[in-house]
Amino acid sequence: MADPSHTQNHHPEWQFLGELELPAAGVNLDETIRTWLTGLIDPLALHGDFLNRILKSAQDAGTRAFQGDAAGKADHIHLVIYGPREQGSKTGTWGFFRVEKVRNSAEGQSSAAHSIEFYLYREGQS
Repeated sequence: MADPSHTQNHHPEWQFLGELELPAAGVNLDETIRTWLTGLIDPLALHGDFLNRILKSAQDAGTRAFQGDAAGKADHIHLVIYGPREQGSKTGTWGFFRVEKVRNSAEGQSSAAHSIEFYLYREGQS
């Protein structure tokens, strides 16, 4: 079940672009993230190098979440992407930052909760 807090507007300058929930077993993590992320941000017409940087960051974070120790290993992850509400020109340099939220498994729970949020932004604009 998706965490409803992901779709809430954290700040008026950010808009929710998409969310993906992945189980630890039964999916090709790298390929699933690549397909989802490429389709999600392709309409923004971003440079290929930028797409590769965010893709690598998402794949690495997902892999680490599934390889944690018994107390911190996630049985699923949520990937969430936010972008600027005002995108302006399609040209220029883009950046991103990643926020990982990990809640360790409590007694009686089988796994930790892990969400990975990406915030895309236009460099040099406030």
